[in-house]
Amino acid sequence: MRWLVVVVTLAGCAVDSPALDAHHPANPAAPSGRLAGAPPTLRSGVVDYKDVPALRTGDAPVHHHHGS
Repeated sequence: MRWLVVVVTLAGCAVDSPALDAHHPANPAAPSGRLAGAPPTLRSGVVDYKDVPALRTGDAPVHHHHGS
């Protein structure tokens, strides 16, 4: 009886995986550049932040480097 359970278990694990389409992202043979680009809200120049206040006003701070 145990032998039958082992054989059935091994037979169930020995299933071939389904073939992937040539354009499926997980297929290593798929053409490059197949993934979508950034959404419009993340593309440069699309979003304008007019309502956000500036963090700094005036000139930028000057950094002094002290050598030793």
